[in-house]
Amino acid sequence: MKWKKRGHEFDIVYNEIESKNAFYLFGAGDYGHQFLKIFKNEIELKGYIDNNREKQKRIIEGYYCYDLDEIELLDSEAIIITMSQIARVQPIRQLEKKGYVKNSDFFIIEEFLSIYYVYKYNKIYFSSISFLPSTACNLKCRHCLNFNPFAKEYYIREWSDLKTDIDLFFSCVDYIMLFHVSGGEPLLYKYTPKLIKYLDEHYGDKINTLRLVTNGTIVPEDTVLEQLSQCNVEITVDDYRKAVPQYREQFHDLIKKLDAYKIKYYINEADFWIDLAPEKTDYSNLTDLELIQHRSQCNQSWQELRDRKLYNCNYAAYATVAGIAGTQDMEEVFELENFSEENKKELIEFRLGYTNKGYTNFCKKCRGFTPDNDEKVKPALQVQPGENHDNYL
Repeated sequence: MKWKKRGHEFDIVYNEIESKNAFYLFGAGDYGHQFLKIFKNEIELKGYIDNNREKQKRIIEGYYCYDLDEIELLDSEAIIITMSQIARVQPIRQLEKKGYVKNSDFFIIEEFLSIYYVYKYNKIYFSSISFLPSTACNLKCRHCLNFNPFAKEYYIREWSDLKTDIDLFFSCVDYIMLFHVSGGEPLLYKYTPKLIKYLDEHYGDKINTLRLVTNGTIVPEDTVLEQLSQCNVEITVDDYRKAVPQYREQFHDLIKKLDAYKIKYYINEADFWIDLAPEKTDYSNLTDLELIQHRSQCNQSWQELRDRKLYNCNYAAYATVAGIAGTQDMEEVFELENFSEENKKELIEFRLGYTNKGYTNFCKKCRGFTPDNDEKVKPALQVQPGENHDNYL
């Protein structure tokens, strides 16, 4: 999205939020749970909505879970979509088919969270941030969203740089729903335990959920697990055993270790990945207006924290590091060192997709998380010997 009224882009949206007396949460999963922890004493909640029939007609965390067709939405009520960027595509279509209008009848989780707190309390609340200490990985997934198969070398950061970024970030941000430490494979990175401990000890009161994601193929040393067990951290264990069956034993050993050390975890069994398809995509002939529209239609909701900056689209930032997006477009960047009390709403707007240009350079090569992107692929398919991406580079 392109800035037109810097610092005032969400004035009307906040007025709409304030006009509502009660809300339903569409999505009774991970995001819904996290949102509830922040807002259950802040706004009036009518219950959950979910398309999963096993959740419908049940009481979840004290709230009844409805089928969408059961809801008769009043003018004074609205729906907040509490799902990830991939999961929300179909629900948005459902709501629009019923005639519901975004930012009037329904809101998106990260927008609602950030707009509500900056307008009502002058506080900076983020839904999430992506933090990569290293892109080093033992797998070579063909459709990796870090674009590792394209990279000539891994990007491995120094501890001092990580600490600087974290301290600067939390000097600007009052609270974050999900601080997501990823990779690469973070369990290969030597400072990961130190990083998690630092985040938990120094900023645990500003983090709703501190999460570390692993590909399920690395069994850490006991000393690492001991350190992690002392931190308030959740671990997402991606289950890629179908794609890399040679790591089945390591997966089972990892789960046993996590249980033994009483570390919170959950297993992520993704049915599919979305291929952003940079090899097959060429939008270079689109006009600026068309590229802005393409970026606006993308449900991409993550940003990257790196080098004292926020990058407007984390996937564009990853593509730049991997060497497939050209020179970093500074229109995509918010310099955290320039943050002040006067530009809090500007920071929120940037976090929610606004830039001077309205799109990233990588948008010309990326299908995005748009409703039209049907490039679903099997998770963790490995690049085979002899495959290369040199023709794209």
